[in-house]
Amino acid sequence: MTYYPSNPYQQPRQPVGLSTASLVLGILSMLGLCLLILVPLAGIITGHMGYRREPTVRGLSLAGLITSWVGLAIAVLFYAFIIWAIWFSVGYAENFDYSGLNDFA
Repeated sequence: MTYYPSNPYQQPRQPVGLSTASLVLGILSMLGLCLLILVPLAGIITGHMGYRREPTVRGLSLAGLITSWVGLAIAVLFYAFIIWAIWFSVGYAENFDYSGLNDFA
């Protein structure tokens, strides 16, 4: 029986840095850091770059893309609600009748 030596020249490991960064940023944006807007945007950018450059871990970058897009949607809805609340409160204050407040003084 002849033993053959193992191949000393292994295939180099494929990089997974962009996909991992995308997933981490996506998770952080889902945990509430989406209000900074830059966190989900960075997750989206690194997710697209990882999806294109790292074909062996496309699932990881796809998960990062999905969570980053959801985080960005949450941030946009939150800021839209804040702007609406400020707009509504200013309009309510302009139409408020202050004449009844003098009765308590």
